[in-house]
Amino acid sequence: MIKYLFLLIPFLTFGQIDLLKYSTLYTSFSMNNSIVERSNYQAIQKGYEDITRVNPYDYDLTIGLRKVARWDYQYKVKTWYYGKEKNYSDASIIPNSFGFDYLFNYSFTRHRGDKFNNKNFWIKYVREKCATKIQYQNNQRVGLRYNSIDTRYRISKKNWDITLGAVGRRHSVYGVTPIEDFWTPGEQSFAQLANEFGYSTEYVNGDWHWFRDNELIATSNDEFYKHYFGDAVASFNERELEKLGDVNEISAVIGIAYYDYTPKMWIHVWADLMPFHYGMDTYSYQYGESALEGLDWDTGLILGVRLNKHLGIFVEGVHQRYWDIEVFECKFGFNYLTF
Repeated sequence: MIKYLFLLIPFLTFGQIDLLKYSTLYTSFSMNNSIVERSNYQAIQKGYEDITRVNPYDYDLTIGLRKVARWDYQYKVKTWYYGKEKNYSDASIIPNSFGFDYLFNYSFTRHRGDKFNNKNFWIKYVREKCATKIQYQNNQRVGLRYNSIDTRYRISKKNWDITLGAVGRRHSVYGVTPIEDFWTPGEQSFAQLANEFGYSTEYVNGDWHWFRDNELIATSNDEFYKHYFGDAVASFNERELEKLGDVNEISAVIGIAYYDYTPKMWIHVWADLMPFHYGMDTYSYQYGESALEGLDWDTGLILGVRLNKHLGIFVEGVHQRYWDIEVFECKFGFNYLTF
């Protein structure tokens, strides 16, 4: 999907479609000291060893290109774009203008010693009777990766938008646990399974010592099964799932959105529901039998109220569930001006 998105770049300024006009290319880098972990110790023979985790500094490098029409309740309060702005309205297929909106955001992050990349690339095209969105999302923080092409017929009436169509999604294999097919409890011991994963043991001074690549990692069974065995199983699952590749499915999608704005109150709410799915591959996700178990969704709410010239309250949030993986963010509070 990424290569298809970048194929659009040569056409950005051709003909009468000037997609780069009013767009912003940005990059930012931030760093700070990481959290100090709680002290931790490991018993070794008649003594102990300090094994407290020392995290390297955290950092975030973000690169992006954006052209996103702001809604009436949004205004730019900063001089610069950092790539970490949370515009929940981006999740809705309906932007605040006809034509093209797009965002290409790529971040490299290290947090508490763990490294991960987050990629969010999307482009929307909306006219009076149609709405289309192409997206590549790879959120390594929650383990959600997919490509999607979403196209719908659009019905607009006053503040309401109703959309009907289909979305094709290509994604990682979800709902499959390879260890369940590889290992049957009772037929193979934990020790035999660990040997299959490349660990070896040696009986030393009345206890089992565990090795990986001839390196001592644990001096007792309890230590190995508590700190290393689970990670070995998780790594096995990840390797086997990667071998399966991606799968494809087509889903029906129904969308409803409402937007109303006044200087004293605004509300923006949307819901995209996918109740029916057709998996096109052997390992396509197997949805449950009930209507709720078979439903994927992407919803959002933005509400702001200025109660008087001093006090205002707000509620904002999004909730997405794809393949039983949930991603949500929310914030609420009040502002009180004291002048």
